[in-house]
Amino acid sequence: MNVSFRPYRGPLLAASIAAAMSVFGGMSTPVLADSSQLAPQTKIRLTIVQWMPTKGLYEKWDSIGGEFLISEANTVSLPVIGTLPVSNLDSVGLAAEISRELKAKIGLVETPHVTVEILEQQPIYVVGDVSKPGEYKFHPGLTVLQSLAMSGGEFRALNSSPGSGGKTGYVGQLREIENSLLRSKIKIARLQAEISGANEMRFDQGSEEDQELAASILQQEKLILAARINVMNRQSKSLVELRDLLRAEIGMIEKKIGGTDEDIASIKKELANAKSMVERGIALPSRQADLERTLRSYHANRLDLVTAIMRARQNIAETTRNLEGLYDKQRTEVAIELQSAKAVLDQLALKRDTTQKLLLNALSEGMEASGVSLAFTVTRRTGETVREIPASDTTFLQPGDVVRVLRKPSETSKASPEVTDLPATKNPRAEQVSQ
Repeated sequence: MNVSFRPYRGPLLAASIAAAMSVFGGMSTPVLADSSQLAPQTKIRLTIVQWMPTKGLYEKWDSIGGEFLISEANTVSLPVIGTLPVSNLDSVGLAAEISRELKAKIGLVETPHVTVEILEQQPIYVVGDVSKPGEYKFHPGLTVLQSLAMSGGEFRALNSSPGSGGKTGYVGQLREIENSLLRSKIKIARLQAEISGANEMRFDQGSEEDQELAASILQQEKLILAARINVMNRQSKSLVELRDLLRAEIGMIEKKIGGTDEDIASIKKELANAKSMVERGIALPSRQADLERTLRSYHANRLDLVTAIMRARQNIAETTRNLEGLYDKQRTEVAIELQSAKAVLDQLALKRDTTQKLLLNALSEGMEASGVSLAFTVTRRTGETVREIPASDTTFLQPGDVVRVLRKPSETSKASPEVTDLPATKNPRAEQVSQ
């Protein structure tokens, strides 16, 4: 299975974390997460190696390993083994179970070494009074507060609280940073495909919010990749054709040398007969001299042909070096560009975090001024049981949790009692009259 490049979908309004700060008090104890067991929709990478005593090294089983997805029935389908239940198993337990199954199925003497790496877990869902309810990527240690930030913060917080103009500016900056992060991610995917020699780039848009923008950027990067591949193909094809032409030229020259060698052998034979006839006085010495000049001429021609072969082989070696240098230069340029793109990605991530903190402070002030607090509940499925858990901003989440966010007036923001609600007071003058 091919490893696909999945985009980072961080919080657009992550600084809205402060929206929950006003509800720190009076909430339930954090619910501790236990995500050690493999849940449905968990994406894993399976790596299998076997020690080969005859070779003295470990041999990797690429045909069996790869990336797999845990099904809703808590099973995983693997080559050779088939469908394997993963209920109540963590990554270590699943690796041990696969190792035992392989040994039994294939009939191995030694147990193969198996590792299971968790690539992606079941997403969480945020609903209620948030700016962007929906599905979000889970990572270990995720809290309710972080999920609130990922979902854009409290709904209407940017327009209903004082100072919303500054927060709106931060939101715009975060949107621009998120778009730049998306462009950088897709560009890195294109560069990785180019440096690996692939003809196509892979980029998994997943549940990317701005699908249109992601598709547009992906199409542009695909066009750039195709154009650069075409340039490389044309240049390499030209050099390969030149090398083939030089090799064909060498073949023709070698045939000429073969013909010249036959002529030289014939002249030598004729010259030997002429020498014998001159010694016996049958032929004139001029005949021998003519044959000797002809023989020297053939030797000179042969030497020129040998020199031409050497020159052609030298050109072949130079062409081969140019061809290898073309690929080396291309890989070097792409590697430098890839390193630069990753540096830009890190800078954008730092800028995003800084802007999130600024928006965090702005939203915190807005929540305090508005007198509104947030209440959280977590809906969690355990086996066939679904339960609703009161939560606070520090509650740890598990894969598949549904976080519900509700706005409610804080205690300090409740209206003052009306005049009619005041306790009755005694009238001193009335008491005196009655007395």
